[in-house]
Amino acid sequence: MNCITTKRFRLRPIERGDAAELAVLCNDADIARNTARIPHPYTQEHAAAFVDYAVRSLANKSEYVFAICKTDEIIGCVGVFTESAGVYELGYWVGQRHRGQGVATETAIALVEFAFTQLGAGTITAGHFVDNPASRRVLKKAGFHPTGEVVMMFSTGRGEEVETIRFVRSK
Repeated sequence: MNCITTKRFRLRPIERGDAAELAVLCNDADIARNTARIPHPYTQEHAAAFVDYAVRSLANKSEYVFAICKTDEIIGCVGVFTESAGVYELGYWVGQRHRGQGVATETAIALVEFAFTQLGAGTITAGHFVDNPASRRVLKKAGFHPTGEVVMMFSTGRGEEVETIRFVRSK
């Protein structure tokens, strides 16, 4: 899988050697509380399991997870996974030092374009927890529209179900 380049960042597939860097970045309560799958505290073992999962998922083409790199430093992750034929779900997180700088928006736009052009997606869905307005702004800037649906989604970092506002973008 090739890298995706934006104006400021390089998105590259997660690699086996990324676990130590991801363990440090993801051990952040704010990342955990605003994502579905990241626990807190986040250990080296969690990172190793995630890296193994990301590498396997890319190989079987069920999920495409990219490290967001500024030069060679990982500053976040963005990915899409298959929901059903032609439908993918977008997810992302950005490390503490790089939030509020348009990283999530720029990389989400690039990954959406990748999903439409390279994966044959016709629709991309996403969601944000109701108490995460920053993610709402990212999705709107990336061309997503609210579906009007609010669902409960489990947050591993919170250890509970959280109201989630659903968004969609079509090709």
